[in-house]
Amino acid sequence: MGPTCGLTALSMIFEGSPSAATLLEMAIDKGYSNKGEMFSAIQLNELLSIGLADNRHLVEFREVTNTLVGGNLDDPDIKMQLRLGSIFLVPYDPDRNHTPCLDKGHKAHWALIVGYLIDQFDDYYVFARHGKTKNLALWSLRDLALSNANLVEFCQPAGHPEQVFILPDGGIGGRNGLRCKFIMIEHFKAKEEVVL
Repeated sequence: MGPTCGLTALSMIFEGSPSAATLLEMAIDKGYSNKGEMFSAIQLNELLSIGLADNRHLVEFREVTNTLVGGNLDDPDIKMQLRLGSIFLVPYDPDRNHTPCLDKGHKAHWALIVGYLIDQFDDYYVFARHGKTKNLALWSLRDLALSNANLVEFCQPAGHPEQVFILPDGGIGGRNGLRCKFIMIEHFKAKEEVVL
């Protein structure tokens, strides 16, 4: 199995059902992925739409919407959506400790943003989950936005030197890729909510 971070983040929304392995089969069937890579936010959003349709029991009777957003993650409108309870699937570049960094997309990774915090200076931080750890991370929204905007080129992963990955037209920095794109999910509430 190859890198499945986007599919793993997507599976987290549905509490593991469907699993990342099931989503991988779906992505391969649709021609979106060879080994789990998801370099198109458009295609991951399409898989999310299918998952929402199949998992109405998780969202009860609310009108859950998923929207592909293009632009700056650190925008006032996005901050308002965080305050209204929206969650986000966000591609970014991870550093060695998985925090957002600026590596031109060479290690593109997906995270699920599940909450926020505002400090005394009105700076926003987001709570993130991703497939490389079971721990909840706290990152600067500004750093995550810069990392998301920095996804401009694909780099063959060292752990998969011979693997052929499916890239969207224009690459990961193009209009069908990952740069300055993320998925907003409104009105979704998990079965068990934690309020800090």
